[in-house]
Amino acid sequence: MTDAVTERPPEQPPRPVGRKRRILKQFITFGIVGASGFVVNQGVMVLSNKFTQAVWDFDQYHPFVNIFGSAFHVRWYHVFSVLAFIVANIWNFFLNRRYTFKAAKGAPWLRPMFSFMLVGIFGLLITLLVQTALVNDDSPIALSHSIWDDSTGLRTRAYWGNFIGVIVAIPANFLFNKLWTFRHRPGKGEVKVKNVG
Repeated sequence: MTDAVTERPPEQPPRPVGRKRRILKQFITFGIVGASGFVVNQGVMVLSNKFTQAVWDFDQYHPFVNIFGSAFHVRWYHVFSVLAFIVANIWNFFLNRRYTFKAAKGAPWLRPMFSFMLVGIFGLLITLLVQTALVNDDSPIALSHSIWDDSTGLRTRAYWGNFIGVIVAIPANFLFNKLWTFRHRPGKGEVKVKNVG
């Protein structure tokens, strides 16, 4: 019995129509996974706010830390958004890895997760900027107190700011994850050994 070395033929590029259909399917699956992640995100945001109200008797609008002695503060809703981001992004990573981009079983996950979280930080910054602009009373696009008066969960400005910020960040998250985190890396000149007998 001898071993022969054969070179694997290069993969053919996908047809444009099939490729577009595959990308559309991935985008839809990414959206479904994202919707489940959004539920996780909002759940963490609401639970964090309810917890601080019950235990420390303050809400999401109270200052968390002052920014370099200025008139500006990082508020508790920013902290809740970051916590919600971490939990939801871990959730989304594993679902996207399995269902959207279909990573091979046994494939390493730590490096792609690091990339996913880095891309997510870009989305988090978009979310925080949009959220701050919608919640800050001095912003020209602030949510109106006549509608979003914080009387119920559905009328809470911080929750809506987070929701709208996440929606704005979705296209950027998909694009960067598609092109970087879960990019297809075909083998170049892979060598396959097969038994010849």
